[in-house]
Amino acid sequence: MEAKRMNHFKHLLLQHKENHEDIVDDMETLSLGGNDNHGSSELSSYDNHPAEIASELFDVEHQIGLKRLEEHEIKEIDQALEKIQNGTYGICESCGKDIDLNRLELLPQARLCIGCAKESDVFMAEIRGDKKKYRPSEEQVIQSSDINDSLRGEQFNDLMEYGSSDTHQDRGGKIVQ
Repeated sequence: MEAKRMNHFKHLLLQHKENHEDIVDDMETLSLGGNDNHGSSELSSYDNHPAEIASELFDVEHQIGLKRLEEHEIKEIDQALEKIQNGTYGICESCGKDIDLNRLELLPQARLCIGCAKESDVFMAEIRGDKKKYRPSEEQVIQSSDINDSLRGEQFNDLMEYGSSDTHQDRGGKIVQ
């Protein structure tokens, strides 16, 4: 990529970074996206309904998520600026081909060309769609107890051979000595 275009994209990235940093600064100034303990003490929420407290908690967690998203965007932009320094900006990380200039104009921190980005989106959609295929191995252990369904009745019968916790006192009977 020629130096003139590289300077254009560097300027574009710096503008995007400044915008995202301004948003994060505003969130911090307004104490959004942080744990705001100033208004919450034991007595301040005493007369509030638990649903109100849950709503406040949801709002705080939502703001934290938005702040993390902005911080992630800043990191992506910083990585793109490093690529400009290294001379690898505008090259797809997956296939090694040049990323289309129109894509870089809209998303200057793009790491993948449009073809690889689509493949990545399809793969993520498959993972979300076929949850059984990509489930944690721990679930196999939990569900393996279902295999021994036929033994459950036998285990109960074995337990009942030893009696139950019901004693004569529990049933209202007399104690015979």
